[in-house]
Amino acid sequence: MTQAAWRDDMDRAPERDPGRERPDRPVHVCTACSLLCDDVVPAGGVLAAACAAGQAVWSASLASSAGGKTARVDGRDVSWEEGLDRAAALVTAARRVLVSGLRDAPLDAITAACDLAEACGAAVDGGDAEAARLSGDVLARVGRVTAEWDELRDRADLVVLWWCDPAVSHPRFLERFVLPPLPGGQRRTIAVGTAPVLPRGAHHLHVQLAPDTAVNAARTIHGLLAGPPTAAHVPPDLGRLLDPVHRAIDSAKAVAFVTSPTADATGLVTWSVASLVRALALSRVAFEIPLPRHAIGGGANAVGAAAVCTWRYGSAGAISRADRHGARSLPGEDDAERLVGRGEVDCVVAVGGLPEALETAIASRGHDLSVVRLGADASPRHETGVLLRVPPPLVTQSGAMLRGDGRWVDLGGTATSPRPDPLCETVRGLLDRVVRRGPRRPFGGVTA
Repeated sequence: MTQAAWRDDMDRAPERDPGRERPDRPVHVCTACSLLCDDVVPAGGVLAAACAAGQAVWSASLASSAGGKTARVDGRDVSWEEGLDRAAALVTAARRVLVSGLRDAPLDAITAACDLAEACGAAVDGGDAEAARLSGDVLARVGRVTAEWDELRDRADLVVLWWCDPAVSHPRFLERFVLPPLPGGQRRTIAVGTAPVLPRGAHHLHVQLAPDTAVNAARTIHGLLAGPPTAAHVPPDLGRLLDPVHRAIDSAKAVAFVTSPTADATGLVTWSVASLVRALALSRVAFEIPLPRHAIGGGANAVGAAAVCTWRYGSAGAISRADRHGARSLPGEDDAERLVGRGEVDCVVAVGGLPEALETAIASRGHDLSVVRLGADASPRHETGVLLRVPPPLVTQSGAMLRGDGRWVDLGGTATSPRPDPLCETVRGLLDRVVRRGPRRPFGGVTA
């Protein structure tokens, strides 16, 4: 998707990317993770061709969507209209609202959620890893060279798995993008880190290193590739271990580094890999494939949430106040978990599921915090506040998401019969009621 397309959509819910036509026949997409596999087929109660994780999420999704749209207020069933009215009352009565979730919602619903946040002067955070780091968005300063996953499959003759195990985090990533034969050549793989993800062999190497050596490892490879006098400052032990990696990179035509988000609060691990790839790209084809942070069954559209927020507010998250004309972002300060933990918000609007850490922070606040949940999450622990439950995207196949590498994926429908997104319709229904309830407060909210 182009920058112009996103900017054109800033003042309205995005339809579909005009540069990509919908197919004339339905295509089923698995939304269990950010791979968004589009070769799965529902048959006999299972999702054929999906991984085990996708099958499990499919079964859970079918069970949760059996009742269609339902509404609950403080643990009791109510009508849909009553649920929307109660949700609007909680939002408009709040001193400060936080809009979160977003990561497994279709793009239309994310855009509607941002409209809702602007209407009540809310904070916005979708759980982006960079937004929670005290150092802020390191990549905005170092510059990241990335590519689509198809580029890895079709061009990379060397794939470096950098402290990550896609077999665990993205079960079909290796199958779809690394293991297929390279057209006209042989692909080599190297796993650097603690977990071997492929069997040893003539075309695969595993270099076992401790997690706390990740930054020094990137700098060591950079030094070895630069040669004298830079190589003279390389630590001897680390240099010997990484020399095979250095030689493999030196002889490769196209190198892809596959990375996963880390718990590094400083952002130095991210910075070191991005700096290495950027230096390599000056002399050969080199790019990074950053796998999004997610849990199976949630976060399939984390890239889409980050993209919508970035184009509207200049930041993927930790947005203190939603304002497309001058939003303020404080990474490491105003991410969702910190806002809830410090007691700075008294109402959370969850569009889709929330990360476990945020759920824990919400539970610790008890009745001091009202919660409005829009989506498919119907866990028994959510017996307070408002729950407006709709079938999940995996079942409805409505709307669109961005794949982990940023490629547009239309979840379902055809060119002549697109399917409405029930989650987007729910958010819009809540927004209409919030706007009708009264004028803005001085700080940007609305009053009942």
